[in-house]
Amino acid sequence: MGVVDLLLHGLAFVLPALCVALCTTLAGRVGRGGGMRWWSEWLLTSLAGSLALLGALWAMGRDGSIAGYAALVACCGTLSWLLSLRRR
Repeated sequence: MGVVDLLLHGLAFVLPALCVALCTTLAGRVGRGGGMRWWSEWLLTSLAGSLALLGALWAMGRDGSIAGYAALVACCGTLSWLLSLRRR
């Protein structure tokens, strides 16, 4: 496996975390303002979601399980909720 293939596999691994984090960040900002900048909140939520996917990969031994994606959504949603409490 070459470097380009390794980068593409890594991007494909974290892409669900990036997309879910973007959706939760933008949905959490509807009707509310202030707090962190949207991109810093997105990066923080993306990092937490990627760690959730990595933990699911470690625990289950394979990528793409439904439980791993459920952990991703729960992690991103919970973090977005906690950050929205901080904005008040």
